[in-house]
Amino acid sequence: MDDRRGDDGKGRGVRRSSDGRGGFRAGEGRSDRGRGGRQQGRPERDERGRVSGSRDARRGSDRRAAGGGAPGGGHRDDARSAERSTDRRAPSGPPIPDDVTPQDLDGEIRRDLLTLDRTTADEVARHLVMVSRLLIDDPERALLHARAARQRAARVAVVRETAGVAAYNAQEWSEALTELRAARRMSGTSALLPLMADAERGLGRPEKAIDLARGAEGRALTGDEATEMRLVEAGARIDLGEPEKAVVTLQGEDLDPSRTGTAPARLFYAYASALLAAGRVDDAVTWFMNAAAADLDDVTDAEERLTELADPATRDDRTPSPSRVESAAAVPDTDATTAGGGETSTSVEVPDTEVAADQTPDAAQDPTTADESVPSDDVSRDAVVRTPVDHTDLSVTDPTGDDASAEKSLAANYDVLLLDLDGTLYAGQRAIPGATEALSEVDNPSYYVTNNASRRPDEVAAHLEELGFSATAEQVVTSAQTGARLLADHLQPGQRALVVGTDGLAQEVREVAIGVTRSADDRPAAVIQGHSPDTGWQQLSEAALAINAGALWIACNVDATLPTERGFAVGNGSMVAAVANATGKQPIVAGKPAAPLMDDAIARSGARNPLVVGDRLDTDIAGANTVGLDSLMVLTGVSSVADLLAARPEHRPTHVGPDLTTLSLPADRSRIAPAPGWTIEVSGDVITVRGDDDADPSRVLPALVAAAWEAGREKAPQIRADGERARAALGDLGL
Repeated sequence: MDDRRGDDGKGRGVRRSSDGRGGFRAGEGRSDRGRGGRQQGRPERDERGRVSGSRDARRGSDRRAAGGGAPGGGHRDDARSAERSTDRRAPSGPPIPDDVTPQDLDGEIRRDLLTLDRTTADEVARHLVMVSRLLIDDPERALLHARAARQRAARVAVVRETAGVAAYNAQEWSEALTELRAARRMSGTSALLPLMADAERGLGRPEKAIDLARGAEGRALTGDEATEMRLVEAGARIDLGEPEKAVVTLQGEDLDPSRTGTAPARLFYAYASALLAAGRVDDAVTWFMNAAAADLDDVTDAEERLTELADPATRDDRTPSPSRVESAAAVPDTDATTAGGGETSTSVEVPDTEVAADQTPDAAQDPTTADESVPSDDVSRDAVVRTPVDHTDLSVTDPTGDDASAEKSLAANYDVLLLDLDGTLYAGQRAIPGATEALSEVDNPSYYVTNNASRRPDEVAAHLEELGFSATAEQVVTSAQTGARLLADHLQPGQRALVVGTDGLAQEVREVAIGVTRSADDRPAAVIQGHSPDTGWQQLSEAALAINAGALWIACNVDATLPTERGFAVGNGSMVAAVANATGKQPIVAGKPAAPLMDDAIARSGARNPLVVGDRLDTDIAGANTVGLDSLMVLTGVSSVADLLAARPEHRPTHVGPDLTTLSLPADRSRIAPAPGWTIEVSGDVITVRGDDDADPSRVLPALVAAAWEAGREKAPQIRADGERARAALGDLGL
């Protein structure tokens, strides 16, 4: 709504324009998540961080989408008679200054009032002008005028919309929702949905806001309305304590820092606030800077937020207490179990060497949230902290939890599939049996997200095509690309990096304007390490020499093993561990389970609600949890059922299935939760399974896993079948 007077002195009424303000306004959310943006100074904020009296935002350039009333054309006698009767019964309403005339109202809005008799139309017009004048500085009085207009013209859509917007700005959430629903029914537009969703937030119902955002009409919004809905959804995610999902929600928008104006400033501010709530402080500072640069009209308080974050005391007060430091995570630990159920061969323990001064001892041993490290003195950067994502309560985040969604196939509940490669689609030179057919049966766009940095995207796509999958280079997101991007973030163009890896990795580095060397004698500013079958003592020694001389260290991934058709070979993580042992340093990690690769995949795919699919708990599934996404674990690669039963919370998937055919099955078949017909009893280290005669065998594994997690098993339990039904079902799983 344009709440300012035009150059001709006319009030524009409460009508949406194309400026795109509103919703999750300038990063608003709960007060403990970050403040809303500034509108004409520093208005008061309520306990939710919403700006009292801020200007409404959700406007489309189409006035009919703005909830305009009936088409023009004369005064209808029946409407005139009804409104006269209403006017006689209505109280006089708040006083209106004599200098306010009906002609002060925008002509388009006045035409919506032609269904009223002349006296009533003039009175309503004057009240609407007063709403426009008062909305910012005195929202309570503006609401009184909006109510007076509504009492006289309750059948005019633009009047009901005005009443809804005024109630919204006065923080009368229930009244706002009632009026906006009425305006939507009368006008037939979905453009009011973002405002309605944010009113649901005001009522303390963020889950309903998300339902509106993710419903069919919410997803069908386009342009400014679609962006506004994403802003509201992000705010609702923060309300629910899901800041990582707020980050993901906004990553599908146009986050081009070169854009300027009110709409980009608000979007950047919202994204910065979500990053801050997620504990990604350095990233948040970057986007507050982008918001301040874009904010030509000073509608946000981005500059003040930057000042606050520059104060260490304030920064400490406003960011989560780190239980992990992202810079310290590098290599998997040795607590997991192998596919065979014994001690792991898929992770390598780094000896207890000296930890960098800015790292905590716990952080040095925990790779699950790594995406930053403490760089060398000549490339300094603060360590970034991240609050671990808690996926133990799957019903809160899993869209397949309701009955309607559960009846659909698993894939149909998501917009994009983010697929791992090794162990999920293929092993070495052979496709996993049934994988090509399974993917051909689902309609979702597929993006291939791999920790393997040895090949370039066009090579990966060609290999996938050879195996029968449909793939283009644009659909392939590699840890080599992300590692190169991190180099570009930390170094200046023209600086040099020592590459430990294939020529493909070296070319990715060159393409971000960083020079390439293979020798520590060239005094590189950084080392980037990715998988190569040709890596040996000489290459690892060059890396150690450069790192010890002060070079920044980036590891493309820390997978300790690499699945092949012959079994598990040595992976990049094992070679990273050798360098870590020799230097006492830990790298920045680009690939899963760290956030950077997942962030790049989300941005590349434009996904709003993707499903991560993979075979490794410590990389694929942990990576999904790091950025707050749902995941499907398939049993075709590294991690086994035994691993899954004893999985730590940060390694737990949302769904589990034997292979990719699970994508086409009803979602409730794979969702990890108790299942009808199956009784799971846990006693000590023994789990007993019994099934009714009609129990669905495909649901025993999710039910078994749910019971093991509920019991808090730290190691794989013994499993006993009670009855033939259970024995057959467990036998099919190799248990």
